[in-house]
Amino acid sequence: MVRRDEIRSLPTLSPAERERTRRTRESLIGGGLLSAPPGAIGVPRHIEMSWRRCVGDRVPVAPANLDYREPEDTLPALCRAAAPVLNRLKDSFADVPVAMVLSDAHGRIVWRHAARRQRLVMDRASAAEGFDYSERSVGTNGIGTALVERRPVLVRGPEHYNALLEELTCASTPIVEPGTGRLLGSFSLACSIREVHALMAVMAGDIGCQIEARILDQAGERRRRLVEAYLVLERTRTGALVIDEDAVLANRLGLAHAGPELHPLLWRFLSERGPKRIRRMQVPLTDGLHEALVEPMPFGSTTAYTVRLLSRRSAPASDGPPVGAASTETVAPVAPREPLHFHADVARQLETAVRHGETVALTGGSGTGKLSTALRILRRAGADAPLVVEPDADGAWFEAARTAVAENRGLVLRRLDETPTPTVRQLEALAGPGRPVALTVDLGNASDAVLGLVRRVATTVRLPALAQSRAHLPLLIHAVLADLPEPESATRFSPGAWDRLLAWHWPGNLAELRNTVVLLARRSEGGTVDVDDLPDELHGSGRTAGLLESAERTAVGEALRAADGNRSRAAQALGIGRTTLYRKMREFGLS
Repeated sequence: MVRRDEIRSLPTLSPAERERTRRTRESLIGGGLLSAPPGAIGVPRHIEMSWRRCVGDRVPVAPANLDYREPEDTLPALCRAAAPVLNRLKDSFADVPVAMVLSDAHGRIVWRHAARRQRLVMDRASAAEGFDYSERSVGTNGIGTALVERRPVLVRGPEHYNALLEELTCASTPIVEPGTGRLLGSFSLACSIREVHALMAVMAGDIGCQIEARILDQAGERRRRLVEAYLVLERTRTGALVIDEDAVLANRLGLAHAGPELHPLLWRFLSERGPKRIRRMQVPLTDGLHEALVEPMPFGSTTAYTVRLLSRRSAPASDGPPVGAASTETVAPVAPREPLHFHADVARQLETAVRHGETVALTGGSGTGKLSTALRILRRAGADAPLVVEPDADGAWFEAARTAVAENRGLVLRRLDETPTPTVRQLEALAGPGRPVALTVDLGNASDAVLGLVRRVATTVRLPALAQSRAHLPLLIHAVLADLPEPESATRFSPGAWDRLLAWHWPGNLAELRNTVVLLARRSEGGTVDVDDLPDELHGSGRTAGLLESAERTAVGEALRAADGNRSRAAQALGIGRTTLYRKMREFGLS
């Protein structure tokens, strides 16, 4: 076991050692992993192993753009524990040319304090809040390498993989959760190679210990209060849960609604919509929405919640005899009917339209499941083999459609927002009360003429975007898996993967969800999908650009053009710092 203060490398390199290290690194990168046997290139072992990982992963030596996103998914416990320690040190380090950097467990910088000289160097290398400093992003560096090695490291000058970091020396230590050993992030001290202090590695380790001690203290108090709240609910006669940002406790009845997706699903919902006082509300659980009494429990700057599940509402009365009535014959159980849509409000609208024999026009964005819902409606009406036609793509569609309606076979008219569209006379000849006909149309992209045409013959029902139905994601994902063959159908997702799935905004809606789940299940072959297995896009925050962001992008672009590309003048014109300008440029894809 390597202690925090046991970093075997001396903190300084002579000019000759720096030049030799630079040539050695360039030789390995240029010649490949087989250009020198392991242990023979004359640099510390952790530096050589990191270089070899970077070469093997084809990490760019000078990446044009580092991945940036707001560090919003950082464990709040890390920031809460680190803030008092780092704020106190800011005053102590006010006149010291050293930078302090805190990262999350993935290498993304979440906090930085730097003296002016270090700030300029670090800004040039995008070593600022929000940027990805994992090894796979920027190569060998204090943050990323400490996280991979899970031990303190010292990275000096040209030992960095990225040439932009050659003027810095960085001492870093991982931060782990006491008791569980879970990696939470890293702390680093960085300074110029000409201003290295012999004790910087020891100081970095000591600061890391202080942060871990605060994490332990805060976790102990929080968990004690969490368990006390759970013990109050444990013996209730309904399902009971207690949840905070890191954990969920459930009694025996509550376990029936649990799974690896429960915590990210329920906590995301309550952190966004949790009440300020006890309230009855619907909450999403692994097996769907449930009525519950939700009560907040403030813990300092954070909040936990108790969730007491209430009985499901009674099912609607059937057409048979009332409960308890005498019966002279055995009645076979009636199989439950397939719901017309996973969203309860949409399902009710569809049920009403079907019950009254109305023609339904399903509208919504691409991938929202309009065709599958239309087929479900027609199956409910007894049409088991409906014809699906697209009037814009088939010039002879009308005769085939009229035949299908005459034979009571069922008909789906797709993409009525595309041109050419059917005429009023054609639609009225096909659609009508009691006829098994359904329409699909994206009224958001349709003209008023198409809207008027559809409204003449049908009842419109809008299918929601998946981003508006995140509470239903677990059920939808399990339904996709259930339709797959073995072993893919046995695929499971880790809690971390569920967190990213629930955070993504799913611009492709149900179609994107199904494709993503099928591909992940195929690759996992029935195993567990972890965060690293997800597509790169799902590693982001999932935010979509709004009007404010569009306006910011325009303003940044215009300022750069007015300044002829001079970033300092552009930042001054916008009234922001250069670091903020660099972050905005990368965020908006500007160069």
